[in-house]
Amino acid sequence: MSLADILTACFGGGSNNASGSRQAPYLSADEAANMPLDVFLERSLESSPSVMQQQGQFADIFRRHLQSGASLSHVANVVRNQTSRLASNGTDRATAEWAGQLFAMSIDGQSGGNHQKQGGYKAPQMQQGSYAAAVGSDNGGWEMQQSNHGRQNNQNNSDTYIRSYFFPSEQSFEQLMNFLDSAKSTLDICVFNITDNDVASAIIRAKKRGVEVRIITDDGQLESKGSDIVRLQEDHGIPFKHDNDENKFMHSKFAVIDRRAVWMGSYNWTVGARRSNNESVIVTNDRNTADAFSREFEKLWRQF
Repeated sequence: MSLADILTACFGGGSNNASGSRQAPYLSADEAANMPLDVFLERSLESSPSVMQQQGQFADIFRRHLQSGASLSHVANVVRNQTSRLASNGTDRATAEWAGQLFAMSIDGQSGGNHQKQGGYKAPQMQQGSYAAAVGSDNGGWEMQQSNHGRQNNQNNSDTYIRSYFFPSEQSFEQLMNFLDSAKSTLDICVFNITDNDVASAIIRAKKRGVEVRIITDDGQLESKGSDIVRLQEDHGIPFKHDNDENKFMHSKFAVIDRRAVWMGSYNWTVGARRSNNESVIVTNDRNTADAFSREFEKLWRQF
């Protein structure tokens, strides 16, 4: 069975009769064809009875996403999270979690077993003494970069990674999605602005799975066109703080997950940065670096 067959199985073999009390909304294939991947996965799972009535068309849409380079590990995370959310009781949720685990293991087996977990990340096999790159890729071609921080604080060399990403690039953007989806307990975001709805959806997913999410942003961007930050608070209870000086910018751009891994660089979480701008990012779980950025976030949170 190919990877496409494994993934397409999400949309096959089901019943047209939705059991339980949840009333599934209708979703047409025409509407689904224009959706970004994450929205397509979430909406199609939510609307599974109507999806099964158009199974062939939805399978074709999904195959196109796969052919465009969708991250398989990210698909597995979205499917697992959405099926767990839709479950009506503890047994269903456990079933959904186990199905997601089997799903991810199937991907791992098909790709040669490169999805080795390290504290919530999927990282490649690393050689002793090297520093490998981070977050959800399985191509095995990451650059190795040397650092002394791990030795200074007794962090094992083989547990530490540093990876660089560049934009515009949908492949780099998938790594941001993987990074956000890896958060288990905390997600601290400090960015100039958020206008990319796919990023907002990943933040909402984190909140829904019990992650404590906080956002720091620039005061002048709150009412800018397309900004998602106020909506995230009003609709999903995600708190944010901002600076209060119209003559200065809150121009930092970083995020810390679980107080142990950092995404940092020039990249604003906007559609323009994703699709047009020349941007660069470093991701690392180096302990000294993660601690420093966590302290900076707490300082700004108290200051604002």
